[in-house]
Amino acid sequence: MKVRQLFCAVALGFMSFAAQATVYTYTGNTFDFDTINTTPSHVTAQFDFDFANSPLASAGLYSFNSWDIQAGSIHLSSANGDDMLGFFSFDTAMHVTGWYFNGTDAVTDDSIQSLSANYSFFSPNQASDIALAQNPLRAASVYDNQGTWAAAAAADVPEPASMLLLGIGAAACAGATRRKRMAA
Repeated sequence: MKVRQLFCAVALGFMSFAAQATVYTYTGNTFDFDTINTTPSHVTAQFDFDFANSPLASAGLYSFNSWDIQAGSIHLSSANGDDMLGFFSFDTAMHVTGWYFNGTDAVTDDSIQSLSANYSFFSPNQASDIALAQNPLRAASVYDNQGTWAAAAAADVPEPASMLLLGIGAAACAGATRRKRMAA
């Protein structure tokens, strides 16, 4: 009986896998030129990619569950209804290797842009992080000094198919245990 319980526990463990959602964070270098902010600032961004539901993934066009970009006093976000154009390239381990993103405030036209030196569509090009604030026009920028990316696995998100397999496995184990008790 102990062997059967161990088998059921192992089977349930294998059947309860979950999809990993990954959030990527970009940290740019301090702006060399900045007429927007009174203190040193840089671009920071966070992208929650929806790899599973991106119909143009083969072309490097990925959908986002959400995104957030900030450069000092300028803050742009999908939650605010702002616009964002982004192109990213990844290696086989899904690390960001090249990028271009440009977020724009849908109301004020303030914008934040980052371009890597090796983004293939524009390459060869000069790496840059640029912020533009409208009314009055002010700017912040850093060139030839691209930022860095970090990826953090978000909480496990159970897939419906995984939950179905978990339920089937639990029912099978419960049935096997019940038959064993009735036979004894």
